[in-house]
Amino acid sequence: MDTSLIQSLFNFLTDNIFPIIYLFAIVEIFLIINIFFLMKKHESVLLDVSDNLLKGFKDAPDKDSGQNVHERIEAALDYIYHKISHNPELKSDFVRNANSISQRPYYSRHYKLEIYASIMSTLVQIFPLLGILGTILAIAQTAFQGGGQIDVSSLSNAFVLAMDTTILGIGLSVIFMLIESTFQPKIERVINESSDYKQIVSKIHLN
Repeated sequence: MDTSLIQSLFNFLTDNIFPIIYLFAIVEIFLIINIFFLMKKHESVLLDVSDNLLKGFKDAPDKDSGQNVHERIEAALDYIYHKISHNPELKSDFVRNANSISQRPYYSRHYKLEIYASIMSTLVQIFPLLGILGTILAIAQTAFQGGGQIDVSSLSNAFVLAMDTTILGIGLSVIFMLIESTFQPKIERVINESSDYKQIVSKIHLN
């Protein structure tokens, strides 16, 4: 490959390394916002499913405003499991409720949430690599500009660029890693609750 082409590529990446890092940060923020709203939407759907499954049961758990969404979902799941275990002959209302839910299985459509979470996790690992890339680019640019001989001024500028990109990359990685660590258990909880409801509906149909 032509040396001038390589030098042009290095110059372009070096001049735009900060916008590239910021662009990845914007994409990460976009994913975080989408994951947040997807989780809220999915929680609302699961709550609707639990309410619909419990229709017609007078001994269903009372709604408690002090409970959060997941606590209400868990209470409904415990009640349904108990009902299925102790009453093999399910009420016709229960079967009809399960049939109406299975006709619109939005509660099990969490693939988009999983895709966004996977991309978010991957980008968190990319930020330190972008910082290292900035270091490599700074050293390479110094070599190109000096024609193979590195002077003190060029080396100083390269060191500053390398430090700035490394600190920025690691800093963003730490911030987004903390956000991911708070999101990941919630995402897994929503997916597990969806799987539990899917198993319950399948069990009702099998019975």
